Amino acid sequence: MGSPIIKKWSDQTYPGFEDFKNYVESCDVISYKNDEVHRDNSNNDCIWFRDASSGRAQSDMEYVLNTPKFRHYHNLMPAGTDPAVAFCQLMVLQYRSKLELMGESGTYLIRFSVWANTYTQKNEAQLSQKVNFSYSADDKSFHNMIICL
Repeated sequence: MGSPIIKKWSDQTYPGFEDFKNYVESCDVISYKNDEVHRDNSNNDCIWFRDASSGRAQSDMEYVLNTPKFRHYHNLMPAGTDPAVAFCQLMVLQYRSKLELMGESGTYLIRFSVWANTYTQKNEAQLSQKVNFSYSADDKSFHNMIICL
């Protein structure tokens, strides 16, 4: 039986991760659509997320990326964290038990079946200081991402 973990990168995590992890675990984090986050230990050896409901204009991942909760958690991560990596990091922390990752700690290279190409559209009101971002994503395929546990 395989594992989506490709390699343990380090026993360490980034500075502040333990506080971030404790905070995320103490909050009502974003739940993925119908909790359809799975660990595939067959030939694909990956963590995968349910595809968009038929007839919807956006994927379930895009829906999560465009929630205020996601933006809040993403802003707490290190500057420059890619939205797709931030999404995977949050989902791994949210579904740690379901994904059989409870005994792991450190930094890992993990294989995901995820929409890794995320696009940020900036909607800036001309006479205000408010800037709104919206995300879209495509290219669901296998991608390796560095995630902390």
